[in-house]
Order: sequence, then structure tokens, then C-alpha cells
Amino acid sequence: MLLADIAIHVVPLGGLLLASFVVGFLLRSEQLKKHHKKIIELEREMLSNHSEILELQKEKALLIKQMKESSIPVIPLKLAKEENDNTGKKIIAGQ
Repeated sequence: MLLADIAIHVVPLGGLLLASFVVGFLLRSEQLKKHHKKIIELEREMLSNHSEILELQKEKALLIKQMKESSIPVIPLKLAKEENDNTGKKIIAGQ
């Protein structure tokens, strides 16, 4: 019969397991840091875009208010409003 005598050294095996755990932990923590930085960057970009949209809405509302209060005849801005005709179909104003 063939029998193989295998000797397992516990200390090097334990060291290898510990080293692999530390390397895996360090690699994963670096990945998480990169993802966290990317998320923060995207959130800042979205906040910037939203504030720009709000500023434009404010300007538009101010222009519409000035247009309504003005006594000078001005061609109105196209406002999308839905109206129903007699057939029940929706008609969007300005089209």
C-alpha cells in the first residue's frame, strides 16, 4: 500500500492565513474609500445641478411676473398647460 506521510506545520499555516486576511482587508478598505469618494463627488455634482435648476426657475418666475405686470405688449413665453377639448383628448397649449 502506498501511504504518504504529510506533515502540516501549524505556525506557517496560521501565519499565511493571517497575512492573507490582512491583505484582503487592506484591499477591500481601499476599494471602499474610492467608492465613498466617488459617491461624495456625485452628490456634490447633483446638489450643484439642483441649485442651478432652482436659480433658473426663480429667474423664469421673475420674468413671467414682470411680463404680467408690464404695460408694454410682450409676446408671452410658451407655457405648457393641459386643456381638455370636447372630445376628451388632452391638448397641450403652445403646440
